[in-house]
Amino acid sequence: MIELNLDLAYLSYYYALSTKRINQYAARDPENLITLETMAGAVTLDREEFMKLMQHPSKVAKILQLERPKNRYLILRNLNERDLAKILPYLSSEQLAWGLQYFTSEKLEALINKLPTEQVATLVFQHFGMMDILDLMEDDKMNKFLKSDKLEKQDVMKYFAQLDDDKFRNIMMKQFGGSMENKGRGEYLKMIDEMNPDKFLEFLMNFDRKDKMELIAGLCEIEPKYILEFDNEDLSKPFMLMDKDKILKTMPILDPEFLAPMIEELPPELIQVVATQIDPEIFAEILVQEFPDVLMEMLLE
Repeated sequence: MIELNLDLAYLSYYYALSTKRINQYAARDPENLITLETMAGAVTLDREEFMKLMQHPSKVAKILQLERPKNRYLILRNLNERDLAKILPYLSSEQLAWGLQYFTSEKLEALINKLPTEQVATLVFQHFGMMDILDLMEDDKMNKFLKSDKLEKQDVMKYFAQLDDDKFRNIMMKQFGGSMENKGRGEYLKMIDEMNPDKFLEFLMNFDRKDKMELIAGLCEIEPKYILEFDNEDLSKPFMLMDKDKILKTMPILDPEFLAPMIEELPPELIQVVATQIDPEIFAEILVQEFPDVLMEMLLE
């Protein structure tokens, strides 16, 4: 049996135990009685009354002294991996993220890159802008983005339409020479808009690296969904170059639904440690609702 430090004083108060009542128990059928033996001592109780008591989470928390992390841990040690997974969703993002410290930096990077792309972006944009991401991105990855059939020409035109005159003029002159110098914004926009698809793509491919980075960053600002066109590994690169401690401090911004599966990849003995952070009252409710057999087995074996 798990030797929890049960609150025998509370039990005595709840049952109004006295020498007289305990003597009355002695004359009853032993099958109707239970004896709880703990590190702090032993007490004999009416089995039926005790079973009813176990249906009240607040009383369970009090009797089992679940405010003590050690008691919570001793109970959690008896749950299998599948049952431990049921506990994790009741932890907060901060509590789950705390457990990520047990992963190596390499494993943590792999777990982050398995997240949905929008969640990776959420993490990265806490510290970096799109230009920081693109600065570390290979040219062929940027070209792949510009070749995507998800990219709408109308959004590209919106980008050009908001450029300042000097920037727009420099781009056109780099591509088409000095004849562009004395033309105006309207002429530039008309010329680009009338390009056939192949010519339009060639025009974008010929941007120099900095202009291409600014184009892509501008497109992602105009339509944030374009960020999802990048691979997670490319988006997360600047984030994963940070110190592990800084990465861990950022992780609680994710919802528990994304953090819990990460923790499930820890060895069971470490999942138990993470799960020990659970709120005592919530833990008592889970024991009563999800694991009544475990609860009674612990107390009555």
